Amino acid sequence: MSFVLLHSIYGQSKPDLDDPVVLKEILSSAVTSLEEREMPDGVCLLFEPKQDRPFSGWRKQCRQSGQVRVLQKYKDGKAHGPYLYWWESGRKAEQKNHREGRAHGAWRSWYENGQKQLQQTVRFGKIEGPACRWYKNGGKKDDSIYEGGKILSVKVWKPNGQSCPVTKLENGNGLWVRYKDDGTEAWRAQYLDGKYVLK
Repeated sequence: MSFVLLHSIYGQSKPDLDDPVVLKEILSSAVTSLEEREMPDGVCLLFEPKQDRPFSGWRKQCRQSGQVRVLQKYKDGKAHGPYLYWWESGRKAEQKNHREGRAHGAWRSWYENGQKQLQQTVRFGKIEGPACRWYKNGGKKDDSIYEGGKILSVKVWKPNGQSCPVTKLENGNGLWVRYKDDGTEAWRAQYLDGKYVLK
């Protein structure tokens, strides 16, 4: 194995998980069994069985068929680095990053047909900036803006491309209606100061 490949897998640079050679190397060395242990401060960390140090490295989870379903990078017992999830078809379903146990960075997901479903940025577990969602048919579902995990505004479309006449959410206040792929209403939610209002 070349130095460049080894460095991208085990070193500090981010590996190109879309490169089949790099992905195959990572999957071949990824562990499948980790156990959670609670620390004296109440924090739970992951360890390999019979090991005293929190786990650092790659973990894979497989379906009963042996097909890889999830690949996750860990550091010192916490999710830290890339996370990938695949559909049974082998197509990528979700890709995001973690930092010190929390989602952090670009977060993307796809429908099983390969159509993009979600694109957003998360900072230490909170959505930040623009977020976009799509329907299975490729039509835009909604465009929203977040700040510190709170929603500021959203524009919604129906699956036929028509703008939603009911959704009105600006400056963190208002109503958000979301639709199913068949055009029927999925849910509606009221927001105040960027937070969902419980009924």
